[in-house]
Amino acid sequence: MYRKEEVKIKLEKVRNFLKENKLSAMLIKKQPNFSWITAGGVNFVGMATEMGVTSVLVTEREQFVIANKIEAKRMRDEEVGEIGFEVLEYEWYEDREMEIVKKIIGNGEIGCDVPLAGTQFVDNTFKGLRYELTEGEIERYQYLGEKLSKVVEEVLMYDTKPGEMEIEIAGKISAKLWREGIEPTAFMIASDDRIRNYRHPISKNKKIEKLVMASVNARYKGLIATITRMAHFGKIPESLRKQYKDNVEIECIMIAKTQIGEEMRIPVLSAIEEYEKRGYKDEWKLHHQGGSMGYYPRDIRVTPNTTEKVYKNQAFCWNPSITGTKSEDGFIVTERGPFMITKPIIFPTLKVEVEGITFVKPDILEII
Repeated sequence: MYRKEEVKIKLEKVRNFLKENKLSAMLIKKQPNFSWITAGGVNFVGMATEMGVTSVLVTEREQFVIANKIEAKRMRDEEVGEIGFEVLEYEWYEDREMEIVKKIIGNGEIGCDVPLAGTQFVDNTFKGLRYELTEGEIERYQYLGEKLSKVVEEVLMYDTKPGEMEIEIAGKISAKLWREGIEPTAFMIASDDRIRNYRHPISKNKKIEKLVMASVNARYKGLIATITRMAHFGKIPESLRKQYKDNVEIECIMIAKTQIGEEMRIPVLSAIEEYEKRGYKDEWKLHHQGGSMGYYPRDIRVTPNTTEKVYKNQAFCWNPSITGTKSEDGFIVTERGPFMITKPIIFPTLKVEVEGITFVKPDILEII
């Protein structure tokens, strides 16, 4: 799908949103929403912030990018010049964004995705426009998933050794992702006791001994995928192998239970039953189980009380964990069943059958 086609679909969604909410315009400032409306454009300079450095203004008939002079040329040349947005610029040392907005809108009501004086904060409802992915977004997710899976698995299989530090492995993965135009956004490269002790073991300068887990978040043209892979140096203990297989099967049950039009909590409730059946009662309470994703690692972190419904072509990632193991691959909910975003490329595999669906999932890599 061409970007112009995708942008046209999204502008129509935004303009319907304006009508439904009696708004004259929508001011979009967050990085994820900018990438969504521009079909993969980016408005950040620093990555460690939700806010972008330029904004999009959508009215009933027009669409603009508002940028200071530092950013305006790059916006025209590299981000939005060919997809129908007019770039309005102002001096970098002047705070004129709202003045420009008011000049265009007059006294009309303006929605905004951040709390901002002179606008209505509407992000809680606006964010739902992102959930049903377009054909172009699915294509970008396919690229991201294949590259991310391959990079993480290659580094663990061929380029990780006992005695290396967790942060060294994070660096190797990061370098390979950047070469593919993919931005690494979070790392939990953890080893041995840190995997057992912490559900969010961010990478440290600890040396790897026997067991290593790579949980990585990565972003491509705004879309984020998350993945976990595990490797063991030496023969894998049978207790660990069984626990990991149980963990994978719980994830597969959650994926199979994620159905268009059903409440998002159904897979989580199914997982809670499975944890108990398999002898891991209350493990689910030690970490969230995942949820829907897209331009955020999790758009909705699903709990047993979440009643939001699953959209067609919505991306999800469940991440059930048992102390010492975790299973995590993203997928898209389609009318033909789950379409896996990340999947095993060179890792050993497990086959799991759930409700007529055959899943091919990564096993723990045994390195002898």
